[in-house]
Amino acid sequence: MDEATEQQELHPLDEPVTQPIQRETPPEPVVTRRSRGLGGNRHAAGVLLSFLGVLGAYGALDYGFYKSLGPDLTVYQGGEVSDRALIAFGSAAACMFVAALAGRISGLGPLLAGLVLGAGPCAWIVLDHASYVDRMNDVPNIWGDQTTFGLVAAGVVIYPAVAGLLLGAAVAGRWRRPALTTTTA
Repeated sequence: MDEATEQQELHPLDEPVTQPIQRETPPEPVVTRRSRGLGGNRHAAGVLLSFLGVLGAYGALDYGFYKSLGPDLTVYQGGEVSDRALIAFGSAAACMFVAALAGRISGLGPLLAGLVLGAGPCAWIVLDHASYVDRMNDVPNIWGDQTTFGLVAAGVVIYPAVAGLLLGAAVAGRWRRPALTTTTA
């Protein structure tokens, strides 16, 4: 009888049920937003950097034109541009690059600087050129009798270029939402 009970216990249908294979499920990715930090201070820094860059560029351009052009709008010094004028033009380009680069901090800086210091004077020249020239003559003299001579003479080219550069930098700046990053927990 023992053999009969043993055979009943060993019957294949009576074997314990095997557990299904447990596959490890990968943890679900955690979606986080990258923080930019600084909050509103980055907007203030972008605006300050853009305005200072543009004003520095205008000062350097004015000085460069003052050193390059004489009072009768001709290049003096035998047709050569002085080293000081070239350095001033190079520093003006560097200042404009800094103003456009401020768009990486905040797009608000180049946007406001492009509108206020580029498109505003450009519209002023188009709408009322005589009052623009009169107002530029009221600027205090810094390096001679022709302080704003360069900006008056070349303003029709400089202001639209500044507006285009800075508005383009503002559009390409930090207006987009930060990229989503996924990490596994």
